[in-house]
Amino acid sequence: MPLAPVTVGLIAAAGCAVGALAIRPAVFVYSVREGQRTTCPHCGRLLIEGLAGTVRRVLVHPRCPHGLAVAGDRGGNREQTRRIGPPVGLSEAVTGAGAAAVAGAGASGWLLAAQLWLVLVGTALLLVDVAVKRLPDHLTAAAGLGVAVLLCLSAATGGRWEAFGRAVLSAVVVGAVFVMLALLGMGLGDAKLVPSLAAVLGWHSWSAVFWGIGTGLLLGAVHALVMAVGSGAGRKAEVALGPALLVGALTVSSLLS
Repeated sequence: MPLAPVTVGLIAAAGCAVGALAIRPAVFVYSVREGQRTTCPHCGRLLIEGLAGTVRRVLVHPRCPHGLAVAGDRGGNREQTRRIGPPVGLSEAVTGAGAAAVAGAGASGWLLAAQLWLVLVGTALLLVDVAVKRLPDHLTAAAGLGVAVLLCLSAATGGRWEAFGRAVLSAVVVGAVFVMLALLGMGLGDAKLVPSLAAVLGWHSWSAVFWGIGTGLLLGAVHALVMAVGSGAGRKAEVALGPALLVGALTVSSLLS
């Protein structure tokens, strides 16, 4: 049964808040090729020390603290600071819109919670993957752990252990397929992400797994084709597949709710 518009609006607002308070700092920290960012991407100076420092720097002072001298309007010099972290409003808008779309689709209870968890963690994964073509282990592990706990709670409270078993088996099977694809050249991060997506899809049915993962792969192929044709990147261009897989899985799961 679809949620009331007011409830959907409150969920969207909560998503925007989480996008500002948690997703934005996470995107800043993980938008590097490996490890975690602790220095300014412009001047190289130390910016943060621990989670509290990350939140303070990215939310309260989201600019490079060391001004850069640039030409002034009247021939003089003035100080200009550069933004650090994702563009203002981006993580908030993506998280809020995703939460509203999932909440308005009709799921409820712990299944809705699992979908919303994928929206939250998935937003960080999406933005990091687009920025640096990387799906950090910490975030893919968080996605998997959250989905596992929430679907287990759904099974325990609703007696749907058959659906939970299918979700676990879907995660194992699809994960194994993507590990084999990773050995052939596909990103290993995608292989670490898909078990979470397959579990949510497997909760519905095996056909949902097929259509959800298939839709993600199709979206990724279209994206790669557009990049190759539009930018002349060629077949060896690195394409972020994680966002396509996330969108495909969440879309199919929402439509089946």
